Amino acid sequence: MVSKILDKLPLRTVLIVPFILQIVGGVGLVGYLSFRNGQKAVNNLASQLMSEVSLRVEQNLQVYLTTPHQINQTKLDAVKLGLLKMENLSAWDKYLWRQVQLYPYINFTSVGNKHGDYRCGQQLSNGSRMINVIDPSTGFNFNSYNTNALGDRTTITTLAKNYDHRQHPAYQKAVKVGKPTWSSVFVSLLEPTLLISAIQPVYSYKNQLEGVLFAALRLDHLGRFLNSLKVGKSGQTFIIDRQGTLLATSTTEKPFRTKGNERQLFKVEESSNPFTQATAKYLTAKFKKLDQIKKSELLSFDIDDKRQFLKVLPFQDGKGLDWLIVVVVPEADFTKEIDANTRTAILLCFAALGVAVAIGILTSQWVTNPILSLNIAAKNIAKGEWDKTVESERSDELGELAKSFNSMAQQLQQSFETLEQRVQERTAELAVAKDKAEVANQAKSTFLANMSHELRSPLNAILGFSQLMTRSQTLSPEDQENISIISSSGEHLLTLINNVLDLSKIESGRTTLNSKKLDLFRLLNDLEDMFQIKADDKHLQLVFERSPEVPQYVETDDLKLRQILINLLNNSLKFTDEGSVAVRVSKQSLGRNQQAEGGFFYPSEVSNDTEISAINGIKISQFSPSNNPIIATKNDDSASTSSFFLHFEVEDTGPGIATNELDDLFEPFVQTKTGKDSQEGTGLGLPISRKFVELMGGEMSVCSAVGKGTNFKFDIQVIAVEATDIESPKPSRNVIALVPNQQTYRILIVDDKPLNRQLLIKILSPLGFELKEATNGQEAIEICDSWEPHLIWMDMRMPVMDGYEATQYIKGTIKGQATPIIALTASVLEEERAVILSAGCDAFMRKPFREADIFDAMHKHIGVRYIYEDADQTDLSAIKEGDRAMSATDFVNLPDSLVADLKLAILNADMELINTLIEQIRLKDAVTAGAIATCIENFEYDKVLNLISEAISHE
Repeated sequence: MVSKILDKLPLRTVLIVPFILQIVGGVGLVGYLSFRNGQKAVNNLASQLMSEVSLRVEQNLQVYLTTPHQINQTKLDAVKLGLLKMENLSAWDKYLWRQVQLYPYINFTSVGNKHGDYRCGQQLSNGSRMINVIDPSTGFNFNSYNTNALGDRTTITTLAKNYDHRQHPAYQKAVKVGKPTWSSVFVSLLEPTLLISAIQPVYSYKNQLEGVLFAALRLDHLGRFLNSLKVGKSGQTFIIDRQGTLLATSTTEKPFRTKGNERQLFKVEESSNPFTQATAKYLTAKFKKLDQIKKSELLSFDIDDKRQFLKVLPFQDGKGLDWLIVVVVPEADFTKEIDANTRTAILLCFAALGVAVAIGILTSQWVTNPILSLNIAAKNIAKGEWDKTVESERSDELGELAKSFNSMAQQLQQSFETLEQRVQERTAELAVAKDKAEVANQAKSTFLANMSHELRSPLNAILGFSQLMTRSQTLSPEDQENISIISSSGEHLLTLINNVLDLSKIESGRTTLNSKKLDLFRLLNDLEDMFQIKADDKHLQLVFERSPEVPQYVETDDLKLRQILINLLNNSLKFTDEGSVAVRVSKQSLGRNQQAEGGFFYPSEVSNDTEISAINGIKISQFSPSNNPIIATKNDDSASTSSFFLHFEVEDTGPGIATNELDDLFEPFVQTKTGKDSQEGTGLGLPISRKFVELMGGEMSVCSAVGKGTNFKFDIQVIAVEATDIESPKPSRNVIALVPNQQTYRILIVDDKPLNRQLLIKILSPLGFELKEATNGQEAIEICDSWEPHLIWMDMRMPVMDGYEATQYIKGTIKGQATPIIALTASVLEEERAVILSAGCDAFMRKPFREADIFDAMHKHIGVRYIYEDADQTDLSAIKEGDRAMSATDFVNLPDSLVADLKLAILNADMELINTLIEQIRLKDAVTAGAIATCIENFEYDKVLNLISEAISHE
């Protein structure tokens, strides 16, 4: 592997790279080891520094927070010794005043008894001291007294009236806890500082509550202490409680916010210091809740891609205090010198690299320049520049190589000139052959397109008029049978034309899959019904079998699957005289002879025209499928679960196929001996079926034995779908009239073939449409300008002006833009659809068409609504008098003019006018029209006249 890679590298690279790798490797390794050692030293130093700082903070806190409780204890001792009384607090004034003087970081020390009396010694940061009193003498108002140097009261200020200190949260907490504890942190009303009170309840010897002792600690002194600590160059220390409230910080930020006249605590995540805020957010993100920090944590995180060291130390004093000491130091405070050394190492590395590259280039040039000259000369010769030779004055090995190269170049020049002449001759021959093939292919395509148009146009008239005649009620059974033969023969001819065109499209590679969600069971049932009569006529047993695991609803090209099965069943029933024909369907997993790769499924490769012996001695011929992969589905999640293969078999007990005929079985226009003897078929069904199977991602094989029968097998890839995805088939119903009270629709029929125009007129005229004809595009334009039709049926191939040009002209006018134009064409090429729609047509319909398609298109584009024949009842014109009792009321509901004209026509025995009036009545009341027609056919004229007279008398 290494030798293959080295062989592909230029010689100059091979000479230069080792020098570079040695220098870069040595310097890089040294720099890396230096960097790693520096990082380790930084981590150790940061850990030691933060541990030392956090330990100092912890020790200071222990001392700082012990003092308030000691003050309360001295007061409690004085009470226990009887020096001070809880019932009478007047003696406490000087005592509390002296206590607050001894401790500068104590804001106040106080006592309150159970009767509501209260005494407090308070000291502000400016040194002034006050005595606060609540007792009966103040009317239980909160009075604050300024004091002189001896602690005597001077001026008085009333702070609050009717103040009950027993309702204060700190008093109630002390009573609830029943032992020394702490109040919540709060903001001083008089000074910009946070306070926390040490509180202790006082009980008598009988364990009766006598009052509570207070000692309030100033937390701003704690902030000054944190600020005095030097944590690196830009490190910080702050203290928070378990709820994340900032209590003290080493920065200049105040641990409270002022909103109006009110000071409020805030969360550390809301800090105005970005460093403090980022640290708090990291802690919250890592631990979710701060009360989950149970022990000292040494962490690191990034702020703006810069590493920060973090130490978190829980602090608890045993009296309800539960805080977190946070120390954070940027890594950059320790790495300045290391970064400088790293930069120096990198510069040295680049310098060494430059020297190595320079030495490598000089060495490689000395070695490779002669070789490069040979390379350039070889390339020039490859370009055909035979006069370019190698000039070398060297007498060493490279000089000898240059002489040999020049000699070889001369020999190559002579050989190339001879070869070039031969290639030019062969190229000219191939160009002529290619032109002939292209001309033949174009002629073939043109011939097929013209033949398709010329054949399908008369077929349109044959099949169309056959449909119209089958609806007639006056034809005899023999005529009905003749019409049926004409229709079936026309359909057969249409199938043959489609087969030829399908084969042409397959050969040109223009056949595509048109997948559709379908009910597989319904398709199989329809095929069984279709071929059951044919099987019964030949006294054959027709069997359709499907395994239980076959899904009912799948997605595939239903038209191609139907055509494959029809071709195979037609062959089996055609050549089988006794026994049975069986169709079997089973489900196979994706892995059967298949390999899935990235959502594509490739059928197994089987060599062409191979024969495999089966168990019963029958020879099997298998054919390799197309190499085109079939995409399972656009949804990767469902590809492995909903995609699978369906396996089909069509087996018969017919004469079988000889072994020597299997090789040519799927060749176009080739028939077996049995097929030739039958003098039926074209030899196209099997080639088309095989190509369709390959297009659907499967393969087709056949096994047969003479005198035993034939079994065709094929697989296709499908996707399972839900029942809700299947469109319900629309029932086939005949249109008998238009829904009343619609406008009279003007329809223009444009076609150069009179039969095609006559067919559309026969279909549309009985329903009351107003029709006009045009034989070319120029006439269509003139009629559109004057008549303004609601819809145009446009043939695309016409003399004078074709449908494309006419459509573009009409759609270019303001009126024409609102007129739907539906193209009628005998072309079956898919690319023709795009050309027609791009010309401006609103829809596309191929000939031969069915009248149901005509009616559906008109409903879609101009909203025509129809009355359909009820499929469950007989034709209205065949209803007998006993089945439908016609009354005078039926004529009362008809327009008077129609009734009067009908009466006159009957009296004059004008049958043509009678039939015209019956058709007009059918538009109003189809049932009554049918009953009148029955009476006329049975010569019951008097009955109709009597009912008309009775209706007139009722009016």
